[in-house]
Amino acid sequence: MRRLWDAIWYNAGKGPSDGNNYWRRFTAAHYVYVGLGLLLMSCAAGLSALFIGAVTSGARLVDLWPTYWSEPLIILLNVLPVALLTCFFYFLTGRAWAAFFLSAAPCIILSVVDFYKITIRAETLVASDLGLVHELAGIISNYTITLSGRACLAIAAIVTGTVAAAVFMRGKLKNPWVRVSGSVLSLAALLTVLFTVCFSDGLYGRIINEAAAEEVDMWVEQNVFTSKGFLYSFLHSVPDAFPSPPDGYSDDLARQALADCDDAAIDPEKRVNIIAVMFEAYADLSEFDEVPVYDSVYGPLHELEAESLHGHVLANVYGGGTVDTERNFLTGYPHSQEYRSPTDSYVWYMRENGYYAEGLHPGNSWFYNRENVERNLGMENFYFLDDFPDSDRTDDFFFRTLKKLYTGRDAATPYFNFSVTFQNHGAYSESSTVDTPYLDGEGMSAGTYNILNNYLSGIADTSRRMLDFVDSLRGDEAPVVVVFFGDHQPSLGGALQELGVNMDLGTEDGFYNYYSTPYIIWANDAAKAVTGGSFTGEGGDMSSCFLMTRLFDECGYTGSGYMDLTRRVYSRVTMINTGSIAWVVDGELVHGLEGQVAELTRQLDWAEYYTKRNFSYGGTGRDRP
Repeated sequence: MRRLWDAIWYNAGKGPSDGNNYWRRFTAAHYVYVGLGLLLMSCAAGLSALFIGAVTSGARLVDLWPTYWSEPLIILLNVLPVALLTCFFYFLTGRAWAAFFLSAAPCIILSVVDFYKITIRAETLVASDLGLVHELAGIISNYTITLSGRACLAIAAIVTGTVAAAVFMRGKLKNPWVRVSGSVLSLAALLTVLFTVCFSDGLYGRIINEAAAEEVDMWVEQNVFTSKGFLYSFLHSVPDAFPSPPDGYSDDLARQALADCDDAAIDPEKRVNIIAVMFEAYADLSEFDEVPVYDSVYGPLHELEAESLHGHVLANVYGGGTVDTERNFLTGYPHSQEYRSPTDSYVWYMRENGYYAEGLHPGNSWFYNRENVERNLGMENFYFLDDFPDSDRTDDFFFRTLKKLYTGRDAATPYFNFSVTFQNHGAYSESSTVDTPYLDGEGMSAGTYNILNNYLSGIADTSRRMLDFVDSLRGDEAPVVVVFFGDHQPSLGGALQELGVNMDLGTEDGFYNYYSTPYIIWANDAAKAVTGGSFTGEGGDMSSCFLMTRLFDECGYTGSGYMDLTRRVYSRVTMINTGSIAWVVDGELVHGLEGQVAELTRQLDWAEYYTKRNFSYGGTGRDRP
């Protein structure tokens, strides 16, 4: 027992008879013990991360932890990276406790972040989110975060494992040759697993959690992500943070696709001022028969719809991800990204056609990196909360300031303004509500009524101010077109589901209920006279990447070559949904493309990839393909 004890505790120099020679006899036994111990502990850390991130969301919360055990490969793929990372850090540092902490802590902490992101925003954590840490902190400040049992498990796993390794796996691996060779070999093994297994789309597609498919809708990308385990799915998302060319892509094919499209300047005689406002979490809940909203809430919206071109924007996101809708509108790109350098957009196109472009958001400039991104997309000025001494986040301040910007413009220069509101941002309290009722609460729980009434109180105010803003422009001698649209549905917890609203993405009605927000395109008489457009009637439902094209069509503008390509795609495909990987083709919701439609969307993918990487509005003019 004494010899076993010395081997475990690594009592160097403390042998009973022959000093340092004593413990050397047990060096091999000690390292076998440490190796097996770290292997078991790293497996436990991987399983902890798998358990913590096992919750998915949708119409109901589902714990997928039991389903993983029906597919052993899922267990292996979520544990193996942690084990290899632990091995690498052990050889690198020579300390067992450091190896466990440096490998287990990041994996478990990321799973906790994923858990909270799912429960708060119905979104999984992917690798590209790590570039938005500052924004994440700002979002979290709007919510009350409670320490869940899974978060407590995470803390306990990290602390217990680190302390146990420090106490029971003492000693340092000192041989430099062993450490260098071990570090190199373990890192090589880790990279091999990442590039050949974790990053493989083929393997990811073949791994199907049949047990999870019986519990949740597997058409939903978030559910697919969670069904395969957090860590494996997160690692699989890493290449998406570094986009690769679409299938069949070449620069020549992309240039040819653009060259085959019309590219025309805006006729100076037909130019109108354009004000586009994207409303935070603005949805028309009166469209749901199950929600007894009072007519006064959406009365102003419906009044505007009756005299405007109107329809629905089909967003890619739900309850968050505002900038996806925003940037798709400004660029026409179906796939949004973080624009870290000047990138082709419709804003740049309008500036080339003599427009002055600016915008407003009563929030922080760092939020979603708007301060830099809006400039990279062509905005000459973009104002934020800190730019005004009397600022606040209300729509009262927003519309007053927006009107000042418009009236203070250079009237001799055509004007484009894209602005984003903040009012109506979640979360919406379920513990209390405002005094004024905005819906009939009979038959619903107190929490659901409070959530909905708080949300509708802000929406009612927004609707009134929207109509007042339009009324102030009716008699304007200058031609002006106003576009209003919502960025995404609000995250209302389970309130809509409690009332029986279909939010099941596996059904067509549920899909539209989940992703739809209203839009209107309104024009004053001067704008109608200049463009010849009627700006009334049903405008159709569409992805936000097609909304600017629809606006240009009504104004009689051809737009850029890229816009003309989107116009050709829109003639068949009115929605490209990247949230659930779905399309609306010839009015039908589908989950796959073929034939001419597949070729059209493939050309759009090529053109998107090309224009994102070949800025064409620099210098003195545009370098057309």
